[in-house]
Amino acid sequence: MRTPRWSLGAHRTDENHRVTTMELLFDLVYVFAFIQVTTWIAQEHTLRATAEGLVMLAILWWVWVTWAWLGNVMRADRGLPLAGFIVAMVATFGIALTIQGIWDAEGGAVAPVAFAVLYTLVRAVHTAVYLHGVRGDDQLQRQVWLSTAAWVPAAVTLIVGALQAPEQRLYWWGATVVLEVVATWLLSVRGPGWKVSSGQHFAERFDLVVILALGESVLAVGITAAKLDFSGELLGIGLLGVLVAISLWWPYFKAVGPALEDALDDAPADRKPDLARDVYSYLHLPLIMGIILVAAGIEEAVVALEEEQASGGASVFLAVGAAVFAGTCAVLMRVAGGTWQWLAGTAAFFVVAAWWLPQVDATVAIILTVAVLSTVGWITPSARHREASAVDSSDHGEA
Repeated sequence: MRTPRWSLGAHRTDENHRVTTMELLFDLVYVFAFIQVTTWIAQEHTLRATAEGLVMLAILWWVWVTWAWLGNVMRADRGLPLAGFIVAMVATFGIALTIQGIWDAEGGAVAPVAFAVLYTLVRAVHTAVYLHGVRGDDQLQRQVWLSTAAWVPAAVTLIVGALQAPEQRLYWWGATVVLEVVATWLLSVRGPGWKVSSGQHFAERFDLVVILALGESVLAVGITAAKLDFSGELLGIGLLGVLVAISLWWPYFKAVGPALEDALDDAPADRKPDLARDVYSYLHLPLIMGIILVAAGIEEAVVALEEEQASGGASVFLAVGAAVFAGTCAVLMRVAGGTWQWLAGTAAFFVVAAWWLPQVDATVAIILTVAVLSTVGWITPSARHREASAVDSSDHGEA
């Protein structure tokens, strides 16, 4: 029976489920959030600010991932899940608004406290909606309840960190990320297990967030460049920024993404959640981090051009970001059973390049990044040669 549009029920999905327009709308706030994180890293361009930005990104990522899993087992555009997505979207936008200056705010200031409270609200609403939507499914009910042992302590450390002095906040909020990552993993592997209703929806959902991150990299550079006096050099770097986004798109969407989707489609039903957890929930976080760092490097190159300063920091961001991106792509392909050696070699190249690339002009560094990433995307096939591998949780809980 079809669920009435405005009922409080939840419409469970099947294997043919696709991404809904509500999920697409929800993702728009993450474009703004990614821009906020990129700008913070590029403007401060210090090791600490980079760590702060990546911690913020990881916290936001874990919010997004939980709602991606929910949207896979119940429609996001109907009933109570729709109301939950609306609340989460508004709250996440509020979280993104607090990012600029949040690390300098005094303990108990509005920005860090609002960040912690809104995070807690989003996670609590997610749990309530999930429990309501999977009534009668004992396995998912138990897994959702078990997951509170990960996010509740994480929320507590986030709130405590919001009340601490600025120099202590990074450690508390870093602990939030560790709790989320480690506890969620252990509870997933040892618990009854999650479920993946539609592998196609799951792959599409994560493909779209990668597109959003790439789009953010273009927007961040464009927004920064639009504030400066126009020149031929500014135009050149701006256009190269677009080419960088394309060069990041190439290896993922021409090789990695298709291999992952095929692996998820081919996996037995009881193995899909393990594979989805490994390659999407966990390994896509460093993938997004790599894109953000590359975007921060191009944004810093634009600012350095205007200020007529050396842009060695931009080259470091480019090299490190490209190394993280290519290295993560290599691991993803390895897990999916595809060709990964070229991607691993590219990651090693950029690790070494982080030492010498700052010695050359930032424009040269950008061109080199485009050339190498595009080439490896071109030569890496999407075909899989063996069965995908993932950590098996079937021996630890109920299948």
